[in-house]
Amino acid sequence: MLKTDIFEKNIQAMAGNKYASLKEKLCEIKELKSFNYHFGKDPLDINLTNLKFKEKLYQNPLSELQEKLESFEKEYLRYPALFFYGLGNGVFYKAILQNQSHQRIVVYEKELELMYIVLNLIDFSEDLLKGRLILIEDKDYSQSEATGILSLKEVEMFFKTYSLHIHCDFYNKHYSQELTHINTTNIETIKNIALRHGNDPKDAMQGIEQLTLNLPALLTHPSFKELKSKRSNKGKTAIIVATGPSLAKQLPLLKEYASKATIFCADSSYDLLHKEDIKPDYVLSLERVALTSEFFNKDFGEFDKDITFILVSLTHPNSVKYLQKFKKNFMLVHRHLPFAINLRLDDFGYIGGGMSVANMAYELATTLGYTNIVLIGQDLAFGEKGQSHSKNYVYADLHKDDFENNKGKFTTTAYGGKGKVESTAVWTLFRQFFENYIHQNNKFITTYNCTEGGARIQGAIEKPFKEVCQELLKNEKKALPKLKKPSRKQSDELMLKAYKNIKKGI
Repeated sequence: MLKTDIFEKNIQAMAGNKYASLKEKLCEIKELKSFNYHFGKDPLDINLTNLKFKEKLYQNPLSELQEKLESFEKEYLRYPALFFYGLGNGVFYKAILQNQSHQRIVVYEKELELMYIVLNLIDFSEDLLKGRLILIEDKDYSQSEATGILSLKEVEMFFKTYSLHIHCDFYNKHYSQELTHINTTNIETIKNIALRHGNDPKDAMQGIEQLTLNLPALLTHPSFKELKSKRSNKGKTAIIVATGPSLAKQLPLLKEYASKATIFCADSSYDLLHKEDIKPDYVLSLERVALTSEFFNKDFGEFDKDITFILVSLTHPNSVKYLQKFKKNFMLVHRHLPFAINLRLDDFGYIGGGMSVANMAYELATTLGYTNIVLIGQDLAFGEKGQSHSKNYVYADLHKDDFENNKGKFTTTAYGGKGKVESTAVWTLFRQFFENYIHQNNKFITTYNCTEGGARIQGAIEKPFKEVCQELLKNEKKALPKLKKPSRKQSDELMLKAYKNIKKGI
């Protein structure tokens, strides 16, 4: 089958990195080996035959098309997003795309030859270019890919309408495993996306109250814009220190290289690094509960000099109280949440932050232009003896029953790919956030998982910490300029602006 002008139009319309691999595979097809096609008297009467099964996709293409269209016009006329397994001859999708209510039609297909045939016969270029038609090769379909699609606003706002429709009986008969994989992946991703928005109104109200109480501290300390302006592209390698069971064994090497790499440290690791006299460059905190504030209720004196503490603006007010009491250098940053956005203090935001403080650190490191990101202590799984955190972790007693409560429920692939490890629902979410970040940024950032234990994080390069330090930090230097606070006049003006927007909101 020769490539037609229609095929070339469709291929050109498949813009962006998401289609790069699929386009390359389609353009490499020289001849049909698994399928052939044939026309009836009507231009819409297109049937396809699978040469392996010696089976046609349709018994009667026209009558099946008519029946399916009538069904969808009745039940799904106003659905903004529809999901299908199987491209078939493509005619059905050309027909339903005439309905402008369907803003996204997502079609999964395993057989590249079928895609090739359809893209040679039917002009989908306008809908492909606008993203109304999304074609996905189902091979290796991952949660990262699913997150990108299911986070589209036309999809995310209507999760309750989600269903994976099967194009015709042929797919049901021969692709049941693929169908199950796609559907399971999408349903799990929908749950995770929903959880990101929070599932507790009290939590949301607590965040709104605390952000309001923290406004004076937010507006009298350096802004996120100032941080990005002064400290972007000041180094290539960032090390993110979490508090998993494997952290302790990496601390001697971290101390050796601390003067070369930029260290982003979770609030829970701050005390552990102080005990080893390893000074981080950034200490981050994401939680809004009072217990987390206690990480900062310590006076480490000279050790804290030149450390920048970055907390989300909805942190518990005790965090601000302790940071001010012990004269630590800190700044507050808005999360990308509706109340914060409505204040219109854009210079002080925004950071998504994922679900964990290490997720937040990864996002911040990418924002500041680091091209090598190294993870240590990021186990996201229990240790060999069922421990949840590194030794000397201050709140270890609060997690003493976690292993038994989660055993067997959230097993996942171990670091190195050998065997399984025990995880939790929350750690699984944290891991998936990392996998999404890595997938989204892999053209610009290389992520190394040097935890040497715990769970495998898909997309990260697993390598011994020592090797990575020797390879990346040989000539690394770091220089982090001082950050400037707003003037009193600027702070007052911003506070008045915030006050007006809060009053308007009320």
